[in-house]
Amino acid sequence: MQNIGTHIIRWLRRALAWLVRARLPMFTALVVLLAFTTSLSYWQTEPAVRISGLLLQVLGIAAAAVGIRDTRRMFGKPSFLEQLRVWFKAVPGLKPHTVPASGSATLSMSTSAKAHVRRGAGANPTLESRLSAAEANLNVLYERADAAESAFDKHVRTSEQRFREEVDARKEADRQLHLKIEAASTDGLHLAAVGVVWLACGVVMSTVPNELLNLVR
Repeated sequence: MQNIGTHIIRWLRRALAWLVRARLPMFTALVVLLAFTTSLSYWQTEPAVRISGLLLQVLGIAAAAVGIRDTRRMFGKPSFLEQLRVWFKAVPGLKPHTVPASGSATLSMSTSAKAHVRRGAGANPTLESRLSAAEANLNVLYERADAAESAFDKHVRTSEQRFREEVDARKEADRQLHLKIEAASTDGLHLAAVGVVWLACGVVMSTVPNELLNLVR
């Protein structure tokens, strides 16, 4: 018995989630059904049908406007009023607009120099002094080679880190763009489609109220 109750509860949850996914079409149909029912079945007068159609048209225009506004905001586009304000602000005046000339000069110079000391064998070189100088110079070369290798390895690691960060940043930007496109296609445009449905039903009710009343009678 407990397993049956658990299965029923899970089914109810899945059914509720299924219904929630269709909440926008169901709400759209409910508003249309309410408008038709109250005007054609309850009041059954031409003014009631026309007023109900007018209300549907207003709701449709409002829903379409909200959907377009949400899509515009999602992609950062200016509104009609903002464009109009910018256009009025750019009205050319009677006085010529003079742009003051400004000049700037910047001189930048950087100099980097590395001095490497080479050990000599002396004024009167002997075999032992020459070997000692050669060993010292060879040690200097080893140190320079180690330093160059370390610098190269550090540069490679830094380049790899920057490359990974750039790849991650591009992936995140692509993901955000995908989410915006998905949201625009599922939210704003769907709401605009709801507005079109309400507007179409309202136009029909306001245009042919008597014909609709004859059909239900």
